[in-house]
Amino acid sequence: LSRLQNLRELDLSDNQLNGSLPLSLQKLVSLQNLYLSSNNMKGNIPPRIFEGLVSLGSLDLSGNLLDGHFSFSSFRNLSKLEFINLSGNEELFIHLDSGKFVPSFQLRYLILSHCNLDANPLTTPALLASQYRLRVLDLSHGNLRGNFPQWLFKNLTRLKVLNLRNNSIMGAFQLPKHPNMSIYALDLSMNLLSGPIPTDIGTTFPHMASLNMSSNYLTGNIPSLLGNMSDLSHLDLSNNFLYGEVPNRLMIDCTELHALKLSNNNLHGKIFGTNYGHASLSCISLDGNKFTGTLPSNLSEYLQLEILDVHDNQLSGIIPESIGNVYDLTYLSLEGNHFHGPIPDHLCNLTMLQVLDLSRNNLSGSLPHCFQSSKLAYVKFAGNSLTGTIPNSYLNISHLAALDVSNNQLSGKLPRPIGGQISLEILILSENSLEGPIPTELCKLQSLHILDLSQNNLSGSIPSCIGKMHFRKPNSALTDSPYGEIFVYPSPGEFLDALAEVYIYEIIVVDLISKGNLYAYRTDHLVLMSAMDLSANKLTGNIPPDIGNLDELVQLNLSHNQLTGPIPETFSKLNQIESFDISHNQLSGVIPWQLTQLQFLEVFSVAYNYLSGCTPDFKYQFATFNMSSYEGNMGLHGLPLEKSCTSDSSPTMPAKVEENQDDSS
Repeated sequence: LSRLQNLRELDLSDNQLNGSLPLSLQKLVSLQNLYLSSNNMKGNIPPRIFEGLVSLGSLDLSGNLLDGHFSFSSFRNLSKLEFINLSGNEELFIHLDSGKFVPSFQLRYLILSHCNLDANPLTTPALLASQYRLRVLDLSHGNLRGNFPQWLFKNLTRLKVLNLRNNSIMGAFQLPKHPNMSIYALDLSMNLLSGPIPTDIGTTFPHMASLNMSSNYLTGNIPSLLGNMSDLSHLDLSNNFLYGEVPNRLMIDCTELHALKLSNNNLHGKIFGTNYGHASLSCISLDGNKFTGTLPSNLSEYLQLEILDVHDNQLSGIIPESIGNVYDLTYLSLEGNHFHGPIPDHLCNLTMLQVLDLSRNNLSGSLPHCFQSSKLAYVKFAGNSLTGTIPNSYLNISHLAALDVSNNQLSGKLPRPIGGQISLEILILSENSLEGPIPTELCKLQSLHILDLSQNNLSGSIPSCIGKMHFRKPNSALTDSPYGEIFVYPSPGEFLDALAEVYIYEIIVVDLISKGNLYAYRTDHLVLMSAMDLSANKLTGNIPPDIGNLDELVQLNLSHNQLTGPIPETFSKLNQIESFDISHNQLSGVIPWQLTQLQFLEVFSVAYNYLSGCTPDFKYQFATFNMSSYEGNMGLHGLPLEKSCTSDSSPTMPAKVEENQDDSS
């Protein structure tokens, strides 16, 4: 590199480069742009490596593994420097004002997200306050503390984008005294701001396009003067303590509004406060409030709507047929309201739909039969009054990763998957009136890692082929968010053409009983969960020993059935098991002593069977279980039971093992 003294631009970003920054970079005296982002560069930044690069205008070392200490005084002679991005180097300690040097540069872009700053640059702003040409400032995820800085908008009058996300900035958000015509993207989310949103925020920032003040402690009403922000595209005020109604002006005058997130506040009134359709909205998240009334009958006028989330409100009425005309809809959650009537067949017109959650309402009728060729990845109809059977076609939707129709009044036999390439990962059919045997075709669901058939009327034996399933914890399709936290910083010339997306893909929740408790799991947590629950049915026969091959299973519940025979010794191979319940059956014989090898076991119950002999040694995890784990077995002896295990007790160790030990001696 040291020979390329006439080189003006070096872009090696988005590769797999490692090692430290080479000192030969300091020989590139004509270099104007240096882009080494998104690599695996390690070590510290040599203090004088940039000293002679007097033509340097852009420097991007973001997304590496750089560490140590770095002082901005290393840039003191770089008068042409305009763009610095060191974000994503979480072990790098940056000293902005080291030595109180007077910079010769005037930055336009300074991006230090996910970095360690030596002192709070908001309270001691020597360097920042001098950068009057700054247009983009990102100090997000920086552990900054203190009140919102009064000087910031006063000094940095050309600032267009300010990102202070995920810090500890507290107190009231105070506006500058005069209107600011420059700022168009402001992210103050995940801080400790309190008090009301200033009523004149709309007139102070008339050209604001993206405003994110979510996850703070804001109170009061949503100011109607937000309607003055005629360019507003993204508004996120979720996770605060706001109350009152959504002002009509927000829906009528902000004609460019693209994403509206008001989740988890105390807002009430009609869902939109107006009957005006909004052609530009693509994301509406109003969940976790107290909205009443019905869904708008004119939903078909929301031509670009992709995400509609109104779960956990007090909405009622029927689901309007017009929802079937919102053709771009990919995410629909009406969970936890008071909707009644049937699930409209018009939903089958939504060929782009990926997530459909209608759970915890008062819906009735049968399950729609028309989803078999759709893009659906997640379907949840749990907690309604649905009747009829589960169509076989549901297990053959090519993209379906999760199906939850629990807690309804469904009957008939379990659905049978047809075909080979089935991607289903989560299947929850519990708390219905399903009957008949568990079909062996279910064993085709090789991607399955959550299976809950509990609290039905299933009969027959447990298919042994279940032991040939994997129940592994894969990287679920449900966690591949198409709407991540996007605050992307392209090259300086392109930045102002790219507006930062500020909304986050919605959380998907599945209810699952684990370790005796009902939990609502986010789907990204479900990736860490592997469970089989066949409890509270009428299953008979022996427990298949092959289930012991499911070495990634975390929860196994076979309780409250009519299972007979011994506890398979192979269960000692369930290396990841945390919850193991086979109580309330008709099992006999001894408890395999090998079960003491299960290191992660937290819940264990073999209660109310016909087991005999000694309990497993009172050690390791088994020293944490009390009498309730064993009660109801008259022939059991040993700790923690009152009857001690003596030589007259049936042996815990199988006779076959003892014979092998005698042969070896």
